[in-house]
Amino acid sequence: MKAELNRTFAKLMNPRMNAGLVMLHTLLSPLKGNPIEPGEVREAVDNIVKEREVSKQSITNVARRLEESNIIERTKGYSVNYGYLISMLLHNMMQMTKRMNDLEEEILSLKELLSPPA
Repeated sequence: MKAELNRTFAKLMNPRMNAGLVMLHTLLSPLKGNPIEPGEVREAVDNIVKEREVSKQSITNVARRLEESNIIERTKGYSVNYGYLISMLLHNMMQMTKRMNDLEEEILSLKELLSPPA
């Protein structure tokens, strides 16, 4: 399975796969979580934070910022845009992988320059 995942990821990293990534984003975009009432969210946050009660306004402000980032929707409660979140994470992972590969090549080049002649 690991080899299959590596092949799939290598295909996604191919610069010619840009249309494929847009298609994947389009297919993922309808994936949304079930709406959760703001009061339930506030209660869950309070249970995690425990030190202090998080105000209703704080939850609303955070939700507004997440909605502006397209990570959640606030229509009938709060719901996660899973498709958008997955697309965003995949895109960032691919950028980080490319950057890591570039840095590995740079390190190899520097090692070659610094290694004593044989």
